[in-house]
Amino acid sequence: MRNKRTMTLAALSIGALMLSACGSAGGTAETPASEGAEENLASTINIAISQAPTAYNGGTAATNAVYNTYVDNLTTSSWVAFNADGNLEKNEEFGTYEKTSDDPLTVKYTINEDAVWSDGTAIDFDDVLLQWAAFSGTHPSGETDAESGEEADLFLASSTNGFGQMEMPEGEPGAKEFEVVYSEPYADWESVMSTSLMPAHIAAEQAGLSADGDGAELIEAIQSDDTETLTPVAEFWNTGWNYEADLPTLPDTDLLPSSGPYKLDNATNGTLTLVKNDQYWGEERAGKTDTIVFKTIVDEEAVQALQNGDVDIIEPSSPTVDTKTALEQIGETVTVDTGQSLTFSHVDLDQRPGAVFEDLKVRQAFAACIPRADMVDKFVTPVDPSGSVLNLHEYQPAQADYQTVLDGAPAAQGDGVADIEKAKSLLEEAGKTEPVKVSMMFASTSQLRADQVALVKDSCDQAGFEITPQPEAEWSAKLSQPGAWDAVVFGWAGSGLVASGESIYVSEGEQNFGGYADDEVDRIWGEIVTNTDTEQVIPLKTELEQRLAETQYNVVLYANPNIAGYSSKLEGVELNPTQTGITWNAYSWTKQN
Repeated sequence: MRNKRTMTLAALSIGALMLSACGSAGGTAETPASEGAEENLASTINIAISQAPTAYNGGTAATNAVYNTYVDNLTTSSWVAFNADGNLEKNEEFGTYEKTSDDPLTVKYTINEDAVWSDGTAIDFDDVLLQWAAFSGTHPSGETDAESGEEADLFLASSTNGFGQMEMPEGEPGAKEFEVVYSEPYADWESVMSTSLMPAHIAAEQAGLSADGDGAELIEAIQSDDTETLTPVAEFWNTGWNYEADLPTLPDTDLLPSSGPYKLDNATNGTLTLVKNDQYWGEERAGKTDTIVFKTIVDEEAVQALQNGDVDIIEPSSPTVDTKTALEQIGETVTVDTGQSLTFSHVDLDQRPGAVFEDLKVRQAFAACIPRADMVDKFVTPVDPSGSVLNLHEYQPAQADYQTVLDGAPAAQGDGVADIEKAKSLLEEAGKTEPVKVSMMFASTSQLRADQVALVKDSCDQAGFEITPQPEAEWSAKLSQPGAWDAVVFGWAGSGLVASGESIYVSEGEQNFGGYADDEVDRIWGEIVTNTDTEQVIPLKTELEQRLAETQYNVVLYANPNIAGYSSKLEGVELNPTQTGITWNAYSWTKQN
């Protein structure tokens, strides 16, 4: 076994979150690969993922998951992406951008003249305008949301972060240049357009509109806010690109054009095949291997699949000591990379009116009895000896500013040791005389999550709760369903952004699945997202963490250890600590035969 340890994290802040989990290619550094060496490269690389991709459009509240991102890294392009250092990196093969004004914040974008979808259709202004329409939250449906009582938007986007502060982009049909103006400053303006564009011509045609004239009909509908015309467009954007559960096959691939170096080819029983996009215009990000195959393999079987040669690389979403030990036992045919991650595990709580955790004292009691320190000892330090209990939401223990923020947020401090007596006392103060019944949801495919729930049950049942494990195959789809769970354990995979975690914590936020609401948290986030002074980030985030702890937003557990194992014949692999994941540069990977 070749073992490498990657970077530690700089002072990054967890941003827009997703549900969670060496060497140069083609010859030596001194000389280009010879024709003979090229012929010795494998034509296919097989990648294990813990869960089957669920949609071509990963931008909805139901599909915003890392398993879709692993694929999107290869099939989509944008102005920026996160590199292995966790920093934004410009992708000028796709286009360029320039801030032209600070007051109001104004940014001019260009799209490469050669940029086209894999079906040959130009990538231009109608794609951009559809993106804005979908993520801006500015197209009310006329229907009232049963839960919030507010008017629902036509588009069920995962988040409106950034786009909600953006005025409608200005441009014409077919334009490769456009300008955006923000109604107020936005801290993460440079990352807003990292969100993948969807092909507007496909959405238009599926909604019964003409795609002729560079999408003029759709552009007109958005610009005039024509709800009747936009409704079928939004319906298709919301669900028309979804896959069947467990990916038995793909929809018609004509509906799934690519803007990246690879395109979707076929799927069978959870195995998804990508091939080179022959319409891709770039050189630096052009695919180096003919075919990339994603195979759905649960974490517990991933190491064996790697050893058997069924896959070339694994990055388990929740690695355990068994994962690390098994990888170490394979030998020199496998390289193991370990490092820090921006993914963290946590327990969310349904605290809507009438829900189990509506009462703050019940939330605090549950937090007190969860054995977080035991979880770290059992699931983290055997993989990453530096692992520790996590006490903050926006920073990880490995980040430079973690301790500074924690020192300023005393309510968030704690050793994570379960306190049964404190939990009993809090339940008594809440007037609970009978066991508090809690249905705790987790991914049915994850033995780790099952083990965590078992630990919670063993501890919290002693404190006055009655925990019922709730394994769900489609757990992520149930997150946004009120009443479908009382507590849920899962992971958020983060970016390196300041402001875009907003939708997880603010009242009515798209990723605020437990119905948490606090005016003070809303106020603080309002200051964070409009702040462009980096020196104010730490004080604001400290104030935020103190309030989240005082109101017991949820229960944070620990930062997930990051580990990848791959064939020693595979070149170009680098861990990425952000939600982008291991495939962030898979277009450059090669494998020696």
